[in-house]
Formats: sequence, C-alpha cells, structure tokens
Amino acid sequence: MKLGRSIYVFLALALKLSPALAQEANTARVMAPGSAPQDLMCRAFDHIDGQLAYIRAELKITTAQDPQWNVFANSFRADKERQAQTCKNAQDQSRQLMSANLPDAMKIKSDRLAQQLESLRRLEASIQPLYDILSKDQKKIADDILKGAP
Repeated sequence: MKLGRSIYVFLALALKLSPALAQEANTARVMAPGSAPQDLMCRAFDHIDGQLAYIRAELKITTAQDPQWNVFANSFRADKERQAQTCKNAQDQSRQLMSANLPDAMKIKSDRLAQQLESLRRLEASIQPLYDILSKDQKKIADDILKGAP
C-alpha cells in the first residue's frame, strides 16, 4: 500500500506542477526540437475521478462528511479541468511568449500566474470546510497526500 500511495503522491505533485512543467517543456521544445510532446504533459489531467476516488478512500470519508467532500470534489474536478485546458493552451502561449516583446511577455506570464493564484484560492476555499471536519488521523493523511496536489 505504501508504494501505491507514493505513486499517487507523485501524481498529485505532477498535477500541481504540470502547468509549470508544460510551460518549461514547450519553451524547451521551441528552442530544442524533438522534446516531449505537449500532449504527454497534459495527460496528467486525464484521470481526475480516479484521483478523487483515491483521495476519498485514503481519507476514509464518512457519510457525515459527504456534503463537505462533495464541495471539495466538485471544486477539485473543475480546477483540474481548467488546468487541463490551460495546459493545452500552453503551447500557443509559449510561441507567443517567444515572439513577444518584453512588456507583452511579462503580461503573458502575469496572466498565467494570476490564473494559478485564482485556482489556488478556489481550492483553498473548498478544502478548508472539509479539513475542518476531518478527524486528527484524517488530517494527517490529508497533510501527507494533498499538500502538493492543489
């Protein structure tokens, strides 16, 4: 079970970092043809429901916790879907970035960071009510598996 958890922790971290990794991969690809395709980076978003099922099972969510879980799960799903779209758009943005003048490049980067910040804030708002009702053991598990995910 420990190996399985490690794989999901890695996946969670990959999902958190994937927009940044996609940006880096695209920049590298533009500069060095033959790098990994963008689609490979965006596939990290293909199994959102599986991720949620794993998190729910690990946290041992009770029936009483379902309302807060559902708020979190809906927010998580919507966020990952937005991130998937952002990932798909990253290739075009990287091309724009490479050909943009300095002020426009800074605007592109600023817009990306603003999207990431808004994403984090939405998730934070949905995680807090769930976290507040978790038991001490559930909170420890959440801390272990979710710190890098959102």
